[in-house]
Amino acid sequence: MENSNTMNLCSCIVHTRPERGAEVEERLNNIPGVEVHGGVDEGKLIVTVEDSEAGSAGDVMMNFSSLEGVVSATLIYHYGGDDLNEEVVREFN
Repeated sequence: MENSNTMNLCSCIVHTRPERGAEVEERLNNIPGVEVHGGVDEGKLIVTVEDSEAGSAGDVMMNFSSLEGVVSATLIYHYGGDDLNEEVVREFN
């Protein structure tokens, strides 16, 4: 991914059949910048995505529907801005 001053954070719901939630959770957690926070048993996985070496958060999310076991993925929230990186720079200076 290109070096950028803007950080993107997204949250989404990834729908699966309930019996496939655990395997989809494992697939998602293996993608850099992706973390599953819950909803596995219900088949409605609560997922956050941030920019990483794998690509932008948006590009990574667009590929969720091609993962085996995923029925659909819906964007819930998106944040993009410079202030996240500015906070990190201030903490290290």
